Amino acid sequence: MATKNKWFIGIGIVLGLIVLFALPFVWQAVFPAQSFGMMGLGYGHAPMMYGNGLWHMRGGMGFGMFFLWLIPPALLTLIGLSIAALIKYLKTPSA
Repeated sequence: MATKNKWFIGIGIVLGLIVLFALPFVWQAVFPAQSFGMMGLGYGHAPMMYGNGLWHMRGGMGFGMFFLWLIPPALLTLIGLSIAALIKYLKTPSA
């Protein structure tokens, strides 16, 4: 594979991961969940006795959620590396 193609693949993977991590934040900015239903502020319909409902982190993701978001990219990376290793194994001539 040419060096130029490797750069294109690497840049594409990096851009894909950036989009993967940015989409939840963009979705939360466009459609905030703290304004209605059980996740609402609670004035008028009393979810969980005028609290923030089931949203205990008060709008933040928390430190543990960061590691939870690392699981899908890690699995995708593992799958990609496995496919690359399999292709390399199958292309090497047997002695």
